[in-house]
Amino acid sequence: MRVELLKARKAKGLTQEKVALAVGIDRTVYTRIERGVRIPTVDVAIKIASLLGKQVEEIFLLEDVHETHNSNGTLIPSGTEGK
Repeated sequence: MRVELLKARKAKGLTQEKVALAVGIDRTVYTRIERGVRIPTVDVAIKIASLLGKQVEEIFLLEDVHETHNSNGTLIPSGTEGK
């Protein structure tokens, strides 16, 4: 779990749904990011950090922020699953 992400969201009094809507991703995608199961794109990481009033580096390791690929190696832009 990304403890800093969870703490920052709760400190702002935001739900996972509100963060997801504000940054333009599905709530399930945000939940996976917060749990550490999903790695956000740079764009999504920047939007989340900005919304929470943090620097990206405070929440995400730079190595963690990139596009995600499915099991076939196909690029899955963050926020597009289930759409």
